[in-house]
Amino acid sequence: MLAHTLCLHACFPTVFKAMTLNRDTVSSEQLGHLGLVAATIRELGIIEKIDARLDLNERKGGLVSHGRRVAAMVLNGLGFMNSRLSMTPHFFQDKPVAQLLGAEVVAENLNDDCLGRCLDKIADYGVTKLYSELAFEIAREKGLLGQRLHLDSTSFVLYGRYDVESSDDAPLPTYGYSKANRPDLKQVMLSLTQGGKANLPLWMEALDGNSSDKASFHETVKKVQQFTKHLQAAPDGLCFVVDAAFYAPEKLAELNDVPWITRVPAQLNEARGLLKKSTNELIWQVFDENYRAATQSVMIHGIQQRWLLIESKHAQKRELETFQRRLNKKSEELCKTLWHLGNQVFQCKHDAEKAMKPLLKSLKYHRIDYQIVSVERYAGKGRPKPGAEKEVVGYQIQASLSSCLEKIKQEQQTLGRFILATNQLDTTILDNPAVLQQYKEQSSVESEFKFIKNNAFELDSFYLKTPARIGALMMIMTLCLMVYNFAQYSLRKCLDEQADVLPNQVGKPIKNPTMKWVAELMSMIAVVTIMTDDKRHRIVTNVKKVHQRIIACFGVHALEIYGLPPDLARVEINYSNYKNLLHWCER
Repeated sequence: MLAHTLCLHACFPTVFKAMTLNRDTVSSEQLGHLGLVAATIRELGIIEKIDARLDLNERKGGLVSHGRRVAAMVLNGLGFMNSRLSMTPHFFQDKPVAQLLGAEVVAENLNDDCLGRCLDKIADYGVTKLYSELAFEIAREKGLLGQRLHLDSTSFVLYGRYDVESSDDAPLPTYGYSKANRPDLKQVMLSLTQGGKANLPLWMEALDGNSSDKASFHETVKKVQQFTKHLQAAPDGLCFVVDAAFYAPEKLAELNDVPWITRVPAQLNEARGLLKKSTNELIWQVFDENYRAATQSVMIHGIQQRWLLIESKHAQKRELETFQRRLNKKSEELCKTLWHLGNQVFQCKHDAEKAMKPLLKSLKYHRIDYQIVSVERYAGKGRPKPGAEKEVVGYQIQASLSSCLEKIKQEQQTLGRFILATNQLDTTILDNPAVLQQYKEQSSVESEFKFIKNNAFELDSFYLKTPARIGALMMIMTLCLMVYNFAQYSLRKCLDEQADVLPNQVGKPIKNPTMKWVAELMSMIAVVTIMTDDKRHRIVTNVKKVHQRIIACFGVHALEIYGLPPDLARVEINYSNYKNLLHWCER
């Protein structure tokens, strides 16, 4: 407290000349990285765009616009404070709400009723309709609409009975295939479509808990295609990249005018034959030191397709190790089984043959050679009499186990393979390496689901009464993801253009920091408020040079929130002698 007192007296000597600082006159609020989130929200114009679509009924006591309510929930969701979205009022108790959301908003305004009515308003407008209008408008304004769209889905478990009826537009909480391995809980599904350089989620749908990817993917593609037809400056020929659940030939026939890339299920008869083809039978195109592909044109359900049999050396190495482990394990199991059978005495040869049949049927990469021999013994007890002959008392199996080397070799040649399919036959528009690259980027959608379900955000914990509000909250979650991805993209782009770096967790310079790490880096920043007799003075403290470099990348909105000069463009830092993170943050 003494250090703060000296600093404040030095900054404002006339104000605090005859004033004693204490807990009644000085307070602090945590700002941290939330100023960057608020600046990104302003940069994207989210508040204004929502207010233009969701009107506020002031006659019923509405004080905070719906745009600011949504912004408050996004700030809470990206607060990295393990604070659930349902705890938004509590979250803002120690935050500078006026700086983040506007001078007319205070923490007490953001109560449960306020936010609940906002979710109801979103549901009434249409969850998917509102989000898609916002997302495509933002992507078009920022020039971030790409030619490829990646589509996937995930499930969210619900801790409650949810026996209420849902409207046609709201997701139905029910039991279904649980991707979270919780079949005992009801769930809802989230379908997400994203694309562009910043990986912005452009389309989201809250679906029933028992919806199937094989059905929902095709419906989503149709809806997105129909929606983009009415957009100005929308890219022509949007190509959808989807996982194997999308490949249903009879349904793909309905989408023949829509370009797509997907993975072919290995269970398909045509795919099984191609996957098992010998290496020497195929003509390969080498992409790089890891990947090569063999192309084949196929016609299924009247759709001409280009199939790429992809072979990966890295995947082949992994699968070879797995295959060998399973082979060795199977050999050990067979040896034990044969030992037990070899010590068993059967009443007749038929019983011995019957015992061997199930074992022989289970063989895939092994071979068992066996014979049935009779077990002979002398009749009676004691020493046998001279000339006595042995009698057959049963039968035993004598077997030897060997490996089918030819079958093993054939299987090893086919490991590390998978098939990609596309209905874009023109290789000048989409060449073979681009097909593989686009499908590999499908993992970005899965990483976004990890983001939403990460415990640091607490976005997957639902405590809402109606399915309609659950759908609206899922839109807020997706909006959090949009703001996060755009902020991260903007920061990395700025660092690249200015040839700047930021410290990583051990103080080493990096060019591609994550926003989650930036949040930790800026956690020390706070707003100090000093009350005098006639004025209130607010100071943003602990803003070091490394923080100024980050803030400058977010533009004038961030500079205003953090109290920095509006013309601050770049902050020079000589980090050549910095050995750890402490050195970056001590000046």
